[in-house]
Amino acid sequence: MDLLLPILVAAVVALLVFAGVNLAASLLNPERKKLQSRLAADPAHQSRFGTTGTRAVTHKVEIDAVTATLIRFAPLAALNKRLVQAFPEASLAVFLGISIGGALLGMFVAFAVFGTVLLGLAGGAAAAVAPLIVLMGRRGRRQRVLADQIPDALDFLSRVLKAGHSFSTGLQMLGDEMPKPLSTEFRKTYDQHTLGQSVEDALKDMAKRIESTDFAFFVTAVLIQRQTGGDLSEVLKNISGMIRSRVRLQQHVKSKTAEGRFTGYVLVAFPLVMFVILAFMNPKYAHSLTATATGHKLLGVALGLQMLGLYAIRKITTIKV
Repeated sequence: MDLLLPILVAAVVALLVFAGVNLAASLLNPERKKLQSRLAADPAHQSRFGTTGTRAVTHKVEIDAVTATLIRFAPLAALNKRLVQAFPEASLAVFLGISIGGALLGMFVAFAVFGTVLLGLAGGAAAAVAPLIVLMGRRGRRQRVLADQIPDALDFLSRVLKAGHSFSTGLQMLGDEMPKPLSTEFRKTYDQHTLGQSVEDALKDMAKRIESTDFAFFVTAVLIQRQTGGDLSEVLKNISGMIRSRVRLQQHVKSKTAEGRFTGYVLVAFPLVMFVILAFMNPKYAHSLTATATGHKLLGVALGLQMLGLYAIRKITTIKV
């Protein structure tokens, strides 16, 4: 009877690991991505046509029924938007499945190791949040790369227009010549335009996908120029210079606040380091926190206060330009 619980826990963990591996494999399967790209090229899987003629055909893969149901809720719709920005080929249903599976796996492992329900729930919560942390980190890196590529793209487009090419041709050349991930976004925009969508609407869709203030300046300038006229190449050159000036200012501010951010990280890490040292020097003293229900509650409160302090320090040392 004493061996029944470990056997059940091991079986559940093995099943959850197997399910997680299968979900990850399906998410990263290159053959599945090829199939989705082929389906995207089929007009039957892209968009519907209106009664007044051919409407704009969006360049995206038809979402599955489960994801379409989930994004009816505002929080899940926002999560799906960030998921697509980080992993364009990912599915919200698969991501939620990985999070739930990780939560169950973390809960069972933490309960099997520590033997308390509170730490089991804490382990499950940590495992559930881990995919979200990975998602936000990947999205942040991609957004930074896009922001760094925008000035070069505007300079490239300005030179293309000065050479006498049309704006749509410039979009095509940006999709072919620029590095990823910005080239992928311009390629989608050009494909939408060639499939019947106006340049203005395609650029607005691209601005929604990228969510960059600098790119919003570019889209606004193009929309105004197409209504009022003017030298768009010169406007793009000026916007590129303005963006580079903002980037230099952001880097200057970041260097000035580096000392404060480092001090904040040291203050947050100091209690944890001291507790670990104390646990090695005097295990009985630390035992009152690690082996009692009251100690677990105090550790949870301390961790929450530490995270709150870290958030406050980041807000204080983060200056938007």
